[in-house]
Amino acid sequence: MSIEKMGKIDGHILDVNNGDLGDAVTSYTYFNMAAEDYDYFTLNFTVEATTLTLEASNDDMTTADASGSWTDITTAMTGAANATATGAWIVDTPIAYKRLRVKRLTTNATNALDLYLTRSK
Repeated sequence: MSIEKMGKIDGHILDVNNGDLGDAVTSYTYFNMAAEDYDYFTLNFTVEATTLTLEASNDDMTTADASGSWTDITTAMTGAANATATGAWIVDTPIAYKRLRVKRLTTNATNALDLYLTRSK
């Protein structure tokens, strides 16, 4: 099987050290899906005092990430409303959105997060 068919191991896309963000802080990590011809992804996460949700947008790629129209797709894609513990989202249903973002909300001043991404066609 060609590497083209296997996908792209993006690897460690986010590293938040313990306490870097403070409490009750919302932030985002963005990645492209259909915009780069990817259908599936796996996102592994190590979570401490952080709630994760998944949002999607089909806005033109010229639209700035922060200005996009985002829809929460967490339950539809993962079967749960959010993630608050270390684990993974293995999305084996084709994503019909150009780009996604992981919304992060810290729930304590001592928080940490690591995200590892793999996308495939």
